[in-house]
Amino acid sequence: MIGLLAQNRFLKSPITWICLAICIYFLAIPVDIMEVDSAQYYSMAVEMLKKGEFLEFTDRGKPYLDKPPFIFWISGLFFSIFGISEFAFKLPSILFSVLGIYACYRLARIYYNKETAQLAALILATTQGYYHFNNDVRTDTYLTNSVIASVWLIAEFLNKRNLLFCLGGFFFAGIAMLAKGPMGLISPILAFGTHILFKGNWRVLWRWEWLVGIAVTGLVISPMLIGLYHQFDLHPELVVNGKTGVSGLRFYFWEQSFGRITGENVWKNDTGPFFFVHNLAWSFLPWSIGVFGAFLLLMKRAMKQPLTLVKDRAEWISWGGFLLPFIALSFSKYKLPHYIYVTFPFAAVIAADYFISLKSKSELLFKRINGVHYVVMGAAWLFALLIVGWFFPLKNVLLILVAFVGIAGLIWSGFNRFESAYNRFLFVSLLSSFSVNAIMAAHFYPTILEYQASGKAGTFALENKLPLDRLYVLEANARALDVYSEHVQMEVDEQKLRQIWELDSVNALYVFTNKNGLHRLHSAGWKLDTVFKAPAYSVTILTMNFGNPNTREKVLNRGYIFKLSK
Repeated sequence: MIGLLAQNRFLKSPITWICLAICIYFLAIPVDIMEVDSAQYYSMAVEMLKKGEFLEFTDRGKPYLDKPPFIFWISGLFFSIFGISEFAFKLPSILFSVLGIYACYRLARIYYNKETAQLAALILATTQGYYHFNNDVRTDTYLTNSVIASVWLIAEFLNKRNLLFCLGGFFFAGIAMLAKGPMGLISPILAFGTHILFKGNWRVLWRWEWLVGIAVTGLVISPMLIGLYHQFDLHPELVVNGKTGVSGLRFYFWEQSFGRITGENVWKNDTGPFFFVHNLAWSFLPWSIGVFGAFLLLMKRAMKQPLTLVKDRAEWISWGGFLLPFIALSFSKYKLPHYIYVTFPFAAVIAADYFISLKSKSELLFKRINGVHYVVMGAAWLFALLIVGWFFPLKNVLLILVAFVGIAGLIWSGFNRFESAYNRFLFVSLLSSFSVNAIMAAHFYPTILEYQASGKAGTFALENKLPLDRLYVLEANARALDVYSEHVQMEVDEQKLRQIWELDSVNALYVFTNKNGLHRLHSAGWKLDTVFKAPAYSVTILTMNFGNPNTREKVLNRGYIFKLSK
């Protein structure tokens, strides 16, 4: 059946496949908001709306100086239109992703043929990174798609000399800076700087339109800068990350981004310089082999024919936008997998160009690549089977086996209908991507979020009408508690809790905490009545011990709501 459909021109259309990928993005909308980042951004957007303060931000009532405000503004806007919900929080992420996919196509279309441009857009839409950040929404969602929109529009300006493209490009550069700081401007500069350097088109640097564009970007980010100055620079007495005299403007332009490389930023972890290499390998699936293959080919040609290489490439924007930010981010003292998502649109163009050139030059080499690729796709299917059959099994095991055997048969049927290695590669990649991520969205994520105790506690508190103004948080990542209790909670320690106890005129307080908090409360002599108890795990940091049902209990924490009675 799938084999027959695959031969149909309608299902061969990249637009159709991209629409299927977007449908899977929507499949993840009902999934609970994840700790810590997404839940924090969600609750801060709600806090912003309730306070009616849109330039100076607080997190649970404390001055907030970390991420720029765009995610709060766009979430607040959609909350105002559609109501406060997962749908309203995730919808703008999907819309921006559609913009980014379209921009990737348009950028590639300027320099390559239609087939390459369509493949680039298709690759971007179906990477694991795009599936991931349309479920676990973070600032990188808006940064990545705004950057590629900016680069596309400026590239259009360079080709067509239309001022509107220039203004649009710098507008989206401003949005990217509002999303995650200076990287929103640095990434396009690195992309075009590399292109201008290798193409030798220095005259383009002296165009007067750049000054107008910079003014547009400055205008876009000016509300944020005003807010930072008023909230922090005019109030040096504020304590931020244990320090006073903190400048909001300096933090934004230097410490937040460059400070991660110099070590000035307070955030640090023990990742090595090749952390992003292995993260790229999984987060760019099922197309990772294209990026690594293109890089090896680039290095080989650079050593043998550097002048020919520079002359032959249609553009260097994609390599500048991918490789230079990738290297710069690798020097950061603090790394998380999603930091490299900003390079994915450029990587998609690189991979598409590599696959299309390989298709036209060497059927044999493509067959060899397929041999490796099918092993990787087989591993992805094995992982999906483990999810539904062992890690978090569905109830009807026979149904699972029948479904997997049926899908395997359909893949084989479709596979055999394609004569070229390239078409087989696309078919297996796309069908595997859609199937595995549909399983992730419909089963895996909802199941692991049963172990997000803070969210379950919030729902319990709201449904059982606990006094939310007397519910506090002790030693726990509990942003989802705010989301699902629909109330911003206060974080306390034992001393603060004692003060509240002594000043409170009512007879009971409630505390959400974990195992460590339980021991601290016992040591402090509190009498506790358990109101709520649930298994807890940080679902954004998955391990095999958590996946394995035989070892899961050993790595679980506990989330509690205790009633403290006078």
